[in-house]
Amino acid sequence: MAKSRISFPVDLVTIGAAVIIVAFFLPWIKLGGSFAGYEIPDIAHAAGKATSLKSWTGKFDINVYLVYSLFLVPISAAAIIAFGAMGKDRTIPAWIAAVMPTAGFVYGFIRLQFDLFPRLGVGGWLTVAAGVLILLALLNVIKMPGKR
Repeated sequence: MAKSRISFPVDLVTIGAAVIIVAFFLPWIKLGGSFAGYEIPDIAHAAGKATSLKSWTGKFDINVYLVYSLFLVPISAAAIIAFGAMGKDRTIPAWIAAVMPTAGFVYGFIRLQFDLFPRLGVGGWLTVAAGVLILLALLNVIKMPGKR
């Protein structure tokens, strides 16, 4: 019986997804210390944003939970790699992995302007770069050398 091999498509989307997964564990932001992507919801909780729920205001505040949407970026990146290995369509996770970091960077730049640049750590920069790479690959602006 022949062994089945899993083959991963090596293209810009897969490379960007792998970079996002690695970058999630590197320092994303610098605020009195360096914090990796997976630590950001804990920082928001420690800053007291999570305590502004119903107990304080009597209203539901969606902004408290939006910080957890950050986990969609590495999850969608992992889905890109897994779907590619299974030969399934990876369009939806690729768009999520491309748009979320890019839109987050644009939003951060609008809010903080040039103060954003020194606050981003290497993981943040790599995530934004990988998101832009995936976005440009999805829009067929750039392609792998040798691929048509």
